Amino acid sequence: MMVTAQRAWRLAWLLLGVVCLLPALLPLSSLPLLSDWLPALSHHVIPEKARYSPLSYWLLLTLVWQAQRRWPVTPAPFFSVAFRQDLVWYCASMGLRLLFLGAWAHAVVAFYSHYLGFLTLPGVAQWHPAVQFVLGVLLADFARWLSHLIRHKVPLFWAFHSVHHAQRDLNLFTDARVHPVDRMVSSLVTSLALLITGNGVPAVILWMVIETLYPKFYHANVRLDLGPLRYLLVTPQSHRVHHGVEHRYHDCNFGFLFSLWDRLFGTQHPDHRIWPATGIPDANFPVDRDGSPLGLLRTLCRQLVYPFLSLRRRA
Repeated sequence: MMVTAQRAWRLAWLLLGVVCLLPALLPLSSLPLLSDWLPALSHHVIPEKARYSPLSYWLLLTLVWQAQRRWPVTPAPFFSVAFRQDLVWYCASMGLRLLFLGAWAHAVVAFYSHYLGFLTLPGVAQWHPAVQFVLGVLLADFARWLSHLIRHKVPLFWAFHSVHHAQRDLNLFTDARVHPVDRMVSSLVTSLALLITGNGVPAVILWMVIETLYPKFYHANVRLDLGPLRYLLVTPQSHRVHHGVEHRYHDCNFGFLFSLWDRLFGTQHPDHRIWPATGIPDANFPVDRDGSPLGLLRTLCRQLVYPFLSLRRRA
């Protein structure tokens, strides 16, 4: 009976993969739902990214699911309460992006065009697209590193960023547990890097796919440090150290994609063999406990309010 259920689940998962593949292969005109909705959302979601996201997520979920079965840091069910809570955060953040962050992005671009256009690198439009992309990624990643450092060092910003660090059971969707105020601060800094290097839509789409998927991999509950690649990339091990509950871990491993900046500026933790417990040492934080739909929504609301209560207590 158990074998039959497992086969049915695997077949359903493969069928879901085929469904996710269709938007990436078929012309947009043959997908009425997407062709109707994407123009309305074009200010918030790039249509090409929306077409490839389902397949990308399916592949990532499959990869991490199998990796977690083989190399878990802590044994836990894949669809744990923590996973479900962070999935609710993901859905809420997607809603926020559609309702508000698109307008925020347009405001940032308008401000840059009117007041900071002189920062655009001269002649960048004539550069080879590959050079533009590499430079844009390096600058964007450095901006991510810098904004991450700022959000740890400035107490006001840390109050909001601590919501992300409060997760005790890291999982695939922990990267979505980001307070809206925290996300706005981060996006303000990193968007400038892409604007300075004048990258076109294809490059921006590729970067958006990378920045969407790779952080989910290194937040997952997988015991991997990627061997020699750890000298170039952020790994599940190095980022888990950054999430360590002890305060000494909060001041290291700020990298987003590359570990180069931490190594260059001396903020890389030297031990790549430790797997510390994660979270924040604040008993007032509303920890994920109730896995029911209503309980998940209640916890989300309490976690959204937490930074403001924390700042009031400090004041």
